[in-house]
Amino acid sequence: MTEIITRKEWKRYVIAAAVLGILFVLLEIVPMILSVSDHKYGGKVIDKGEIEEMAVRFAESETGYAVREARTVHQSDKLLSGYLSKEKLTQKFEDDYGNRFATDTFQVNLKFADRKGSGFVYLNMYTGDVLAWNLNAAASDSLSEEEKREQLQSFLLGKQYKDADLESLTEYENGEWGMTPEGIKAGEADLNVTLQVQSVNGKSVITMYKPVFDVPEDYKSYVKGQDRLAGWLTGIGYLLMSVILGILAIVYSILYRKFTSFKYGWLLTVVFTIAYLIMNLSVFDGMIAAQGESPLDDGVLVFTAVITVLLTVPMAASVYLSIVAGDGLWKEQGRQVWPRLGQPGYGDYVWRSMGLSYLLAVILLGIQPLIFRALELIIGTWGTSDVTMSPYNFSVLWLMPVLAWAAAISEEAVFRFFGIGLFRKWFRHTFAAAILPTLFWSLGHVMYPFYPSTTRLFELMVIGLLFSFIFVRYGFITAMFTHAIFNSIAVGSSLIMVGGAPNIVSAIFFVLLPVLIAYVLRAWDRKKKRTNPPITSTVYPLEPQ
Repeated sequence: MTEIITRKEWKRYVIAAAVLGILFVLLEIVPMILSVSDHKYGGKVIDKGEIEEMAVRFAESETGYAVREARTVHQSDKLLSGYLSKEKLTQKFEDDYGNRFATDTFQVNLKFADRKGSGFVYLNMYTGDVLAWNLNAAASDSLSEEEKREQLQSFLLGKQYKDADLESLTEYENGEWGMTPEGIKAGEADLNVTLQVQSVNGKSVITMYKPVFDVPEDYKSYVKGQDRLAGWLTGIGYLLMSVILGILAIVYSILYRKFTSFKYGWLLTVVFTIAYLIMNLSVFDGMIAAQGESPLDDGVLVFTAVITVLLTVPMAASVYLSIVAGDGLWKEQGRQVWPRLGQPGYGDYVWRSMGLSYLLAVILLGIQPLIFRALELIIGTWGTSDVTMSPYNFSVLWLMPVLAWAAAISEEAVFRFFGIGLFRKWFRHTFAAAILPTLFWSLGHVMYPFYPSTTRLFELMVIGLLFSFIFVRYGFITAMFTHAIFNSIAVGSSLIMVGGAPNIVSAIFFVLLPVLIAYVLRAWDRKKKRTNPPITSTVYPLEPQ
C-alpha cells in the first residue's frame, strides 16, 4: 500500500513551499504593505458610522431638511479604475487629484424627513471630505438663468477651478449644467462636471455637483463587449453545466447507491449551507452600490433575501448529492478518495492531510501571481474594482472568510469529487476526466473584475488542474483543506489590511481552522479502540461490500 506521502515528496513540497512562499510575499504581500505605508493617509479608512454622520450634517446644512434615514456603501468608478490600471496611471492620478477626485468613495444614500426627497453624498474614504453629491430635495425653480450662472461660477471658483474653465459652463434642457475644464485629464479621460442649482427651503442651493472622468469611447466599448462575453461564458459554461451536473448527481447517487450511503456528506452540507447563507445575506450593500443612484427598494431587498434562502436549498442539495454520487463512483472504480470518520487511523490521516494542505496552499499562492504576470505580458491583463466584492460592503466583515469555506466545500464536492469521478467513469482516463470539470469551474470566475474576460479562465485552468492533481493524488480532504487555506489567506489578507481587532483575529482563526479541525478529529479517533490497521493511503482500498 502506497503511503500518503513519501519522505522525498515531503522534502520536495517543503522546498517548493519555501521558494514559492517567498515569491508570494514579494509579489503580493510586500506591495500591499508598501501601498499602505506610502499612502498619504496611511490607508486608514474612516469608520462608516462617522462617514454617515458627516454626510447627514452636510445634507441638512445645505437643504435645511432633516434626514430620517441614511445608509453607507462603498462606491467605485469601475470604468475609470480599470482604465487607470490598464494605462498604468493609478499612482499619477492619486498624486495629481487625490484631494479633489477619487475613484473610490463612500456613497451615503439619504432620505429626508416628511417626504422632502432623497439624496446621495460621496465622501473621501480617508478624510471624510465631501467630493460630490446629488440632493433630490423638494425645490422650487425660482432662480433666473443669470442667478444660477453667477452662483455656479462662484461655487466652482471655490472648488479650485480657473476662470478659463468656467467659459464652457452650459445649461442643459433638463435644468442641469455642465462643464469640461481644460487640462484636467487622466490620460485620455476628460473631466466632465455636472451641476444643478435650485431654490430649496427658501435659499439658493447647489443640489448637484458630480465631477466624473469620462474614459475614451473605445475603452467603454471594449469593456462592454468583454462583460457581455463573460456573461455568456458564465451562463452557458458554468451555470448551465452546474445544473446538468446536479441532475447527473441525482441519477448517479441512485444508480450507485449500493457502493455508497446517503448518510455521507450531511454534516459537510450543513456547514456549506450555513456558510452560503452568511455569504449571500451579507452582500446587500454591494448590491445597493452596484445600482448607483437607483437604490433598491426595501421590498426588493426583502424579496432578494427570500429568493437567496430558497436558492440555498438546491445549492445544498447539489453539494450533498455530489458527495453521495461521487463516493459511489469512486468506490465502484476501486478507489476511496475520501476515508470516513470511524475508519481505523482516520484521525492521523486527517492530520497528515492538513499538514500537506498548508504546503500545497502556499505553493499555489506563489504560482498564482506568476500566472497573472505571464498573462499581463501575453494578453495585457489588467484589473479593476467591483463593489459587489468589496470588503467594505460586507455587512459583518469579520465573517467574510466563510466565503473561503463555502467555495472550498461546494467546488471540491461538485467539480472534483463528483465531476472527475463521473468523467473518469466515462473517459477511463484520469487527466482527461479533469479537463471538463476544471473548465466548468473556471468559467464560473470569468465575471471577476479582470480584463480580458478570459484572464481568469486561463489562470484557473492551471490552478484548477493543480487542485485536480491534489485531489486525485492525495484525496478529497487534502484538496478541500488546500482550497480553504488558499482562499482564507487571500480573504484574510484583505481583512488584515482593513484593520480592526475582530477582522485580524477572524483572518488568523480561519486560516488556522484546518489545524483545529484535524486536531479534534485525531484526538477523538485516538480514544477509540481499533483492531484494524490504520489508514496510510489517500487511495484507500475498497472495503468489502
